[in-house]
Amino acid sequence: METLKKANLFWDVDCEKLDPKKHGSFIVNRILERGNIDDLGWAKNFYGEQFLLDVFSKNASKFSPKTGNFWCLYFNLDKKECIREQLAKKHSPFWKS
Repeated sequence: METLKKANLFWDVDCEKLDPKKHGSFIVNRILERGNIDDLGWAKNFYGEQFLLDVFSKNASKFSPKTGNFWCLYFNLDKKECIREQLAKKHSPFWKS
């Protein structure tokens, strides 16, 4: 199945309106978060590895921790570049120290 027509990647958009040139960052974000090895291969062939790295770097804090860690290792980045900034912890009124 062609990557741009996969419902598991683009369930919330009309796949027929996806333009790989206009919507490259959006497409790569979805592939990095939910794609498989075939989708990654397609993205690397179409956009190039540097584009994938750039998209990941700009959006690293938006990925799930598990996904962010994987791509951090894949792209051989310093973990500081990939870790989500944690918001100040709000403790429950029932929290005990």
